[in-house]
Amino acid sequence: MLSLLNRVSIRLQRWKQGIPWGAAHFYNRIISRYLEHLYSYFLRQVSQKHCDKVLEVGCGPGRFLIKLAETGLFHVIVGIDISRAMILISRKNAVKHGVYPLLNIVVADAHRMPFREKFFDLVVSTGTLHHIKDPETFFRECTRVLGIGGEAWIYDFSYDISADELEESVHFLRRPKILLKLSALLHGLPRRVFKEGYIRDALQRASVDYDMCYNGLITKLILKS
Repeated sequence: MLSLLNRVSIRLQRWKQGIPWGAAHFYNRIISRYLEHLYSYFLRQVSQKHCDKVLEVGCGPGRFLIKLAETGLFHVIVGIDISRAMILISRKNAVKHGVYPLLNIVVADAHRMPFREKFFDLVVSTGTLHHIKDPETFFRECTRVLGIGGEAWIYDFSYDISADELEESVHFLRRPKILLKLSALLHGLPRRVFKEGYIRDALQRASVDYDMCYNGLITKLILKS
């Protein structure tokens, strides 16, 4: 039953892709705040990368972009999202936090990124892969815009984990177990699709070099230029 619910959720989100206006405001007010500790976890990893030019694909309301700007570590920070509503919200949030001049936030399709080849040092995507209609094209676009030695870090939630891994996630994300499990079920990709499903197939067709890392609920796909 859980697997069926997850498959239906993934198909709906891949079909719709961009989050519409009403849902975008709900996400900004409720969901993204709920994920605050998760953004901090991503930031710690990105801050250790020592790079100058960072692109976030699927930036949503811009909360992670704002955190990147506040570090002062990066010379170029770009965020794209296919949802115009999310981009407007992201820009307003950046203005509110006083970092708008440090960011470039644009409406763009992850399947056709409007950037030249080999420009970015790091591409980051957090909770967006399950929205992507054509992962093969997306993976190729990520590697196209990466410079020599660059990487794309693509994070998503996975519900099909052990009880011990779920407990670890409860500890470092500081959120109730049932809410984390539900979030991963409705807004993420199970590990099995990375190992033997459509994501693995897309990676093979795209002929990209990649690694996989797991930390509790979080699955991290690493693409290499």
